[in-house]
Amino acid sequence: MSDTQRAQEVVGISGVSIASEDVDATREAWCRFAGIEHSPALVVGGVAVGVGPTVGGPEGLAAVTLAATDVSETLTLIGRRGLPVDGGVVDVAGTSWRVAGTTGQVDLDPRGGIEGVDHVVVSSTDPDRAAALYGARLGLELRLDRTMPEHRMRGLFFRAGDSVVEVVTRLDGEGDGGEGGADRLSGIAWRTPDVAAVRERLLGAEVDVSEVRPGRKQGTLVATVRDPDLRVPTLIVGPA
Repeated sequence: MSDTQRAQEVVGISGVSIASEDVDATREAWCRFAGIEHSPALVVGGVAVGVGPTVGGPEGLAAVTLAATDVSETLTLIGRRGLPVDGGVVDVAGTSWRVAGTTGQVDLDPRGGIEGVDHVVVSSTDPDRAAALYGARLGLELRLDRTMPEHRMRGLFFRAGDSVVEVVTRLDGEGDGGEGGADRLSGIAWRTPDVAAVRERLLGAEVDVSEVRPGRKQGTLVATVRDPDLRVPTLIVGPA
């Protein structure tokens, strides 16, 4: 890797922004998920979680922050590749991606058992467009293009440091606005060394969590966190 490539390298996902019509309830839900008391600085597994009002938009995952070794160089290159950049925020087919430095966040209580973002999910109507925008223009490495007929979906998996951006297209077109429609940030999977232990902690906090089940990736276990106040479809992922 050249010095220029290293300066522009995305090394991980360092933050997520959640839009909610009830900011206080959503912040409390994320504190429960993290296993911490209410705090103005909410960090989950080293990832900053910001919660703000919807401001006329929908509730849910509003933006993802990518950590880069050189923010200025990365944003300059992304702009040259043709993606709209405004004040450190990049628009990719209607989704918002921030670029920030690599200064790490510190968990207020690492006993929560969450180690970071395993992957974020993007729902797309156009996989070919997604390959070009998230890969060639945003600069993430496409590691896998997988069609999963049993789930009626196609997934593009882009590397973002130790995390993954998973762009999903429904093969049956269900729930999308037709080819050419905007993409949507649609979910977060959090990495943990012990899915069962995190599940038990959440159940103890009166959070509804599914049974642990095998993940789609071989050798993994997952469980779905069913707390509507999180405002984002949320999964915990760990080794089998």
